[in-house]
Amino acid sequence: MNKKIFIIFMLTFLLVGCGLKYSPLGDDAIAFKVKEYTYSNDSYLAIEYNDRIYIPYGNLKYDVSKKDINKCIGYIVQDENVTSIPSESDTTRVYTLTDDPDENYLMVYYIETTLMNQLFFYRAVDTFGKEIKTPKFIDTNSYGY
Repeated sequence: MNKKIFIIFMLTFLLVGCGLKYSPLGDDAIAFKVKEYTYSNDSYLAIEYNDRIYIPYGNLKYDVSKKDINKCIGYIVQDENVTSIPSESDTTRVYTLTDDPDENYLMVYYIETTLMNQLFFYRAVDTFGKEIKTPKFIDTNSYGY
């Protein structure tokens, strides 16, 4: 009996995947197009939100809970040749964080149903050299700004 329960649990886990639950994109979802940002002879993939440029900053240090996420603001366009109408096939979502009211960070989440859904955090470049509050679940990856 225990073996049967374990097998059912594992199959459910594999089929559903782990990670955050996400809600469908709203009608006001932003279609983010990736840009290139150059700083000190280094180039970064960047996204723009509310007239601010964000570049990769870190990944998840440990679990993030649903209460840590403020809202889904849009998705990253996967194919430059498609329209900006959001669809469920746009699997890279962008979120604001509850513990970051100044929106210095954005969370990027690949919602593909896999065992290792990836979370990444982008930081606004206008915060370079400033002391700002970083949510405790963000690992800085030693980016050094």
